[in-house]
This record gives sequence, C-alpha cells and structure tokens, in this order.
Amino acid sequence: MKYTICLSGIKDIDQEPLKRWVEENYHERFRILTNEFSDNPIHVRVFQIRDIYDWVKLSRMKKHYNCYYIVILDQHLLHTSPLAVRLQVQSLIINPFKKSAFFREMGIALKTLDQQQIALIQFEGKKIISVHKPKAMVNESMEVYMLRRLLHGDVHSENEILEALSIFKENDFPNTVCYVQGFVHLDHDPLESNRSVQFICSYFEKEFKDIVPRLYFIPFRKSLLVLFRQTENLHSISKWEEGRAIFEKIVSTLLEKHRIQLYIGVGSLNNNPHMLHHSFKESKIARSLPPYHEVSLRYYEEISKEPSIIKSTRYIEDHFSEEVTAKDVANHVNLSYSHFVRLFKKETGNTFSNYLTFVRLRKGVWNLRYTDKTIEEISDLVGFNTPNYFSSTFKKYVGSTPSEFRLTKEILFT
Repeated sequence: MKYTICLSGIKDIDQEPLKRWVEENYHERFRILTNEFSDNPIHVRVFQIRDIYDWVKLSRMKKHYNCYYIVILDQHLLHTSPLAVRLQVQSLIINPFKKSAFFREMGIALKTLDQQQIALIQFEGKKIISVHKPKAMVNESMEVYMLRRLLHGDVHSENEILEALSIFKENDFPNTVCYVQGFVHLDHDPLESNRSVQFICSYFEKEFKDIVPRLYFIPFRKSLLVLFRQTENLHSISKWEEGRAIFEKIVSTLLEKHRIQLYIGVGSLNNNPHMLHHSFKESKIARSLPPYHEVSLRYYEEISKEPSIIKSTRYIEDHFSEEVTAKDVANHVNLSYSHFVRLFKKETGNTFSNYLTFVRLRKGVWNLRYTDKTIEEISDLVGFNTPNYFSSTFKKYVGSTPSEFRLTKEILFT
C-alpha cells in the first residue's frame, strides 16, 4: 500500500531536504501531499514546533486529523518536550536533525502503518515511553500545562492569553486557586494511606459536582492546587458561604473516614487570566498564616491589609520565641495597648495570645517534621514555657500530640 505524507508548518530551509529524502528513499511507499487541506486521507503528518503555541496548534490538529505524527522540535524549545507525551505524538525529532534520524522515524512510521501497532515516541534515537493515554486525558494535560504556565506568570501578551483561553471550553477557565497540603495519621489502614491523594481528589470532585463547571488538579511535590470557576455574582470568594461549607465538609470527612488532615489556603476571586499567578501566590500565603476562623481553612481575602497590623504580625514572626507581649507589640507599632488589642482581634480574627500560639505551633510543626530535635528542645525553641504546655496546646489545635504527629506521613502529590 502507498501512503500519503503531509509536511505541515515546516520552515522552507527544512522542508526542501525532507521532500528530497522522502522521494529519494520512500518514493514507492509514500506520496507527498502538497495540499494539507485536501480531501485525500493523510497517513503521516510531519509538523514542526517553532514556537510554544505551535503545541496548541498541534493539539487542535490532532482533534481533527487522526494520523501518525512526526514532530520536529526546535532545539530552543527542548524543555517543552514532555508535551509530546501528553499529546500522544508517536515520534519526536530534535532540530537540527540528521538524515539518518529522519529515516529511522520514517521506518518506524511505515512499520506502524503496515502493522497497525502503537508506536514509541523517540527522543534522540532512544525509546522513552509507550503511548496508551486516552484522548480525554491528553486534552486535560494540555489544559493543565497551560494553567501551569499562567500560574507561574510565563504568559504575558494578549495574543498568548487568547491562545491559552482558546484551549478551554466557555466558562471553564478557573478564577479561583486553592493551595492544599496535608498529612495522614498512620494509625489508619496503611493501604488507604497510600491512596490519600486519590481520596482527596475524589472528595473535591464529589462535593463540588454541579456546583462549579469543572475542577482542575495541579500537583506539586508537597501541595496540590485545586482550581475552579466560581460562577456566582460575588466580589469575594470568602463571602461564598456554600463554598466555605463544602471546604469544611471535605476537611472533616477526610479526617473522620480516612485520617487525612487537610489544610487549605484560598486565593482571591479573580476573573482576569493575567492575574491567575497572583491568586496562586495569595493561596500559598493564606495557607501559611494563622487562621481567621477555622484552623484548616484560610482565605487570603481575610488577611488584614491594615499597615499597623501587618507591621505587628511581622514583629511576631521575628520574635515569637521570646517573651513577647501584646504591650511590646503595641509599643512597636505606636498604638495604645487597648486600641491595639481591639484592632488586632478585629483584623486577624484572633486574640494576640492565640495568634502568637499559632505562629509558635507552626514553627513547632516544621521542627517536628524536618529535624531530629527532642520535643523538649522544640518546646523551648519555639517559645513554650514547658514541654507539657507545648504538648497540650499542640493536641488542642493540631489534633494529635507532638509524639503522635511525628508518626504521621506528609502527603506527596507527585
């Protein structure tokens, strides 16, 4: 059988040798199709990636043209090569390429077409991964890839934003970012502990079903970003009572049923795609600060913007291990003691002593997780008067004693 091959988006300097090589070595098996929009079937499509958004074009093309793809990736875009796996590209060649490399890929394509077998992606001549992903998963991965770039502030121009948005269905693009971390109590079924990430994602999917158009999960090593579009006419995500109730239900259910302790930071509601990376940073900040209402849930919008309170919380962060008092901090920010304690409670949702306790506990959690210091040493290091007081306070707010906490397992999302 004679197959057709189409050269799509190839630079002139690269197209001429490709045509010559096909005619030279495969003229009996391949016919070059000059019009890529012809009604004739295309068996092999050679496509060149010269710009980051050529991956977007390729993603669209694959939805409409089901054939064997050989992708030529320009050297300066080598860092984007994992997208070839996500898009189920059968062969990948790094440009500049040699005649022998092209012949090798053409030989694999020909064998695949003859035998109708799944091909292997090639990277500089080495087999790296089999392609078995379903189409739905591939499309989702492309969306997640674009969200990652937006979250890191790697997309700048209006054209780039429009290209990114074109991948998503209408009203699916997220405007809310949640930063999720947690740990598993190992007194539960160890098999269930290994499935903690699966449980977390499934509960988010279950509880937000029919509430938001779609959820996106973007894992990092020790955290999970959950993104969605809040469609109600709200100016503040912290005022969304239904969403708050859902977050609280997810946290309590996971702890009760699977012994998974979850902590969630929620960034500001933002409909501007340019600002998505700001929401990401806000959610991370919200996760790290003492809570306004619930220990496991913190909204960035609830963090005080009052200059004197910002100055006072920074002072607490710098002096938490000392015998710091509300009077000391009030003097530091040039406020009367009575005015300071009222303002602090109003702006942070906590009394001064509770806020200081949360800061000390957070430092204690870090030391328990990442150092070999004894509980007595950590208690003294973070500013508690006695180990017993540290342990009882830790139990009250974290839900386990320091010794029990050291037996928990931090959840890794990748």
